[in-house]
Amino acid sequence: MKQKCTNCDKVFYPTKNNYVGYPYFWHIERAISIDRSHDRVFCTRNCMDNFLAKHSDIIIPIFKQIKESEAINARIRENKA
Repeated sequence: MKQKCTNCDKVFYPTKNNYVGYPYFWHIERAISIDRSHDRVFCTRNCMDNFLAKHSDIIIPIFKQIKESEAINARIRENKA
């Protein structure tokens, strides 16, 4: 499948059975035979790292919010048990 890199607009061709593109979901693809190659949005690891660094001011608060939500959900599950 033809993909365009989110960072550099380079065209790349990820498939289920190759290592082209990031993020790469090794354990998911091999364990349950789901083709997640369409989720690979960066042509190389370097492009992914550059994109994350460039947009860290936006991404870091999202990561923090996810972590806080996980902690709240863990407490709720703990209180129900």
